[in-house]
Amino acid sequence: MRAWSNRAPVGAKCRLLLVRHATAQGNGRFQGQHDVALTAAGRRGLEPLVKKCSQYPVRVIYSSDLRRARDTAEAIAREFDLEVKVRSDLREMSFGPWEGLSWKQVTSRFPRAARLWAERFPHHAIPGGEPFRDFKRRVAQAVREIVRVNPGRCAVIVSHAGVIRVALARVLGLPDRNLFRLEQDPCAVNVIDVFDDGAIVRLMNG
Repeated sequence: MRAWSNRAPVGAKCRLLLVRHATAQGNGRFQGQHDVALTAAGRRGLEPLVKKCSQYPVRVIYSSDLRRARDTAEAIAREFDLEVKVRSDLREMSFGPWEGLSWKQVTSRFPRAARLWAERFPHHAIPGGEPFRDFKRRVAQAVREIVRVNPGRCAVIVSHAGVIRVALARVLGLPDRNLFRLEQDPCAVNVIDVFDDGAIVRLMNG
């Protein structure tokens, strides 16, 4: 068994810190690709997040291009004197016409679509939204590329709950249906060590 350390173990291809952005406006709604700012509480949460990340030998920082992720990533980048590499493929899944709505509003305005989505997820797409299979493929390709270009380095990825859940589930072998059993609080830090023969989740929702 490989012991836990804040430094990547010998033989690790890459260490990934998957960070969920700080609390944003409308937290708890289907924000998706709706571009919202951090709240005052979210900005107050940046300092303890930076402190958590400072324990690791971070060499590169990536971020979704949505403002809530970019602002979170910039706070971490200042600690390490790094520039943020912005990638649109690290965006949250698009929820189409549901974006900006609460689940209560969704079930009221789109009762049939909401029922089918809840019953058949991930096989039933939100009308006008991004199919889950496409989202999952997008996230996997982005993470693979980041690992490929950062051999032996510790890389931070600041993104969204859905993106992080997909990445964690891939390593854990978790069925897509059970993704929402993985809690991701604002400013959550998750650590994955990637090896040539697989990957290990070291920390979740820390």
